Amino acid sequence: MPTQPKPVAKKPVQPAAVKRPAARKQAVVKAQTSAQYVHFSDKMTGALKNINQVIDENKDTLDSIQDMAVQLTRTVRLLRAVVMKYVDAVNKILEAIVPIMEKFPIFPDKFEEFAKDALELTEKIANASELAEKVLPGVEASLTTADISGLQASGAEMTQLTRALQNMMPAGTK
Repeated sequence: MPTQPKPVAKKPVQPAAVKRPAARKQAVVKAQTSAQYVHFSDKMTGALKNINQVIDENKDTLDSIQDMAVQLTRTVRLLRAVVMKYVDAVNKILEAIVPIMEKFPIFPDKFEEFAKDALELTEKIANASELAEKVLPGVEASLTTADISGLQASGAEMTQLTRALQNMMPAGTK
């Protein structure tokens, strides 16, 4: 007679209720933990959304400020070139005249003093112009490429240029 296979004993299946307590316990612990403090990610996400909204709302203003800064930088560079064309000519004349005035006392003292002051001013303008020529191209490049670190790097030099220009102003007009 043919033999029938013997039934294989099955492992008892644990009811679903037995597996759930561990999952429930983790959910309860997580809920309790979340209730005790605010996550950094939640705060940062809200702040970043606010920043993004402010930028979006002010995009036109920010772009206009950038455009104006580029134009001002280009204007100052052009003004520097025009001024230096004439300052160089005046400086050459003064460098020739002042020593003659000092050798021949036929010129009034006020005239000689004026010429010396003018010579000193042309030299200050030339020095400031050299600084402007050094700084402004980098500022313009940083503005046109939105390079914040480049602008920050130029900040001290721009302050130095501003002071050099302010020092040329007569007292009381700064």
